[in-house]
Order: sequence, then C-alpha cells, then structure tokens
Amino acid sequence: MPTFNKPAKKPKLWRRIVIILVLLILRRSFTKNITINQKVVVMKGDTVSTLLKALSSRDRTRVKLYIKTHNVNVAKLEPGTYDFSGIYSKGSFVQTILAWPTNKYIRITVLEGRSIYDIDASLTKKWLINQWEYISFVTDPTIISKYQAKYGYFSTLPPSNVPTLKTLEGFLYPDTYNVDASANIIDQLVYLQLENFNTKVWKANQDFIVSQGTERYRDVILASIVEKEERNPDNKAAVAGIFLKRLQIGMSLDADITLCYGLKQPYETCTPAVIARNVSDKNNPYNTRAVRGVPPTPISNPTAESISAVLHPETTSYLYYLHDNQGIIHYASTLDQHNANKAAYLK
Repeated sequence: MPTFNKPAKKPKLWRRIVIILVLLILRRSFTKNITINQKVVVMKGDTVSTLLKALSSRDRTRVKLYIKTHNVNVAKLEPGTYDFSGIYSKGSFVQTILAWPTNKYIRITVLEGRSIYDIDASLTKKWLINQWEYISFVTDPTIISKYQAKYGYFSTLPPSNVPTLKTLEGFLYPDTYNVDASANIIDQLVYLQLENFNTKVWKANQDFIVSQGTERYRDVILASIVEKEERNPDNKAAVAGIFLKRLQIGMSLDADITLCYGLKQPYETCTPAVIARNVSDKNNPYNTRAVRGVPPTPISNPTAESISAVLHPETTSYLYYLHDNQGIIHYASTLDQHNANKAAYLK
C-alpha cells in the first residue's frame, strides 16, 4: 500500500505574527540612531572602550558589532576631547571617533631634576601661563592641604621642625603629560604629576611607604639633590651613600647646586659664576656649604631611580666626588685624594 508524506504544517497565524514582530524589533534596535550629548576625554594610551563607556549597554553592543562587521581599525586614538552632540547612526558615530578630537591635548614635558622655578619658566616661555602662576599654585596652602588629604605619601609630613608643608616641590613627578589647552593647565598638570608620583614611587616602593615623616621628607630632599648632582643611574646609589655618610658624621653636604634653589631662579640661569658669588652666603638656607644638614625642602623633582638610590644607598669608603669635563665621576675617600682628583681632572 503506497505511503504519502503529509504536508508540513504551516505555522499558526499567531506564531507568524510573533516572529515578524521580533524581527521588526531586532531590526529597529539595530538601525536605531544613537543620541548622545557628552564630551569624552581620551588620554594617551586609552582605547576605544573609553569612548564606548559613554553609551548605553545596547548602543555599546551595536557599535562594537558595527566595528567588527565593517573591519574598522580603532586601535589608536588621538588624545583629546571628543565632543558628541546630537543624533548619530552607528556609522557616523564611528566616523566621529576616527576623526581628530575637537579639542587637542597639548604635550608638556617636565624633565628630570627640574624645580618649580624651571617648570614655571618653561610654561611661561611657551605662553601657556603667566609668570609665577605655577609657583603660586604649588605653594598655595589650600592646594597643598587638599593634596595632603588625598595622597598617602604626604602622611606625617612635614618633619616635626617645620610647622607646615610649604611646597609640593619634590613630589611633582617629571614626565611627559597631555593636558587640555582649553581647561586649567596648571591644575591638570599638577594633578597628573602627583598621580604619577603616587604610582611610580609610593605604590612601587615599600621602603618609602614604611618610612616615617621626618625620614621620608629627608629622603625626598636628598633624592632631589642626587637628581641634580648625578645623571648616570649607575652612580646614583654611590652618591646617595656619600651624602648620607656626610650627614652621619656631621659634615656639610657641600652640594653647590642647592644654593641656586635659595635664589629662586631656574637652574639654567644659575651659572658657576652665580654659585661662586653666593657660595659663602650663610643666610641662604639652601647653601649646603655654609649651612649643615639638609635644605628645608627638596630642590627639584626627582625620579623614582633617585629616590630608590637614597633608600638603597651604596656603602663605600668615599666621602668626596667630582665630575670631569666629560661628565665622568671620580671618587675619593680623603680630602687629599679629592684635591688630587681636582688637579688631575679639572683642568
């Protein structure tokens, strides 16, 4: 007896309607425009995720799918402010991301061993601030108090013989920073510098964390001198050891560069002739030839390497050092040896 295949049952009408409605909803969901009115700041190294955080989870998924299906390269974003204002399709939103930011970030480089006087002079020369604005900001008691409350490395500072912390000098970490030229440049820069110190020194060095107020501040002061006295990282620990030994035996630090800080001028204008004219000035508390002990504050903003050198000094028999005309360091254990080095290398 022949067999016959039964015809496939057609979906019931209500099921067909449900399927059509679901498809319409999905289509509408994935074609619906994106409405966003927001400025998003992108820093150097940020990914596209920084921009997508401004979207709803649904819009974020839609844009990610668009980027994937259209093979769009959003790996590198230009730092700056991306100003979204209005209604965007997925494509136009992505094109806005790929376009240059509406507000470019400017790049500011703070070199190692620069003081607040150097930084102020550099920003002034670039017409980014008025002269003394940076100095005024980082010595403002209200600003200092705000950051003391924010960062752990300021805890128990300053040392007991100083009533209040008078400057952020020493903690304004040297590096290259991107700041928004349309906003307060100094406020941004100082915040980024202190954040960098928090990351590269405070969080990265347990010995610095466990040191207490007077010792911690002294270490930053010594590191700021090491930063100015020795550029070669391989020699920093030995120089730090010499300074610590001098302090231990009651000898003056004899670092000529420190007196420049007491003159309140950039280091590039503090020439050897200026130092020679002021080397006997006992009224300058930063003159470490005339005044024993460490200066009242750091004299520059040191790197993590210089701070580490002070925390982990090299033990040697040396008490003296000098640099020849090629910048090569020469050590000595006695004054006679030091004088012989002067005769041999400072011609």
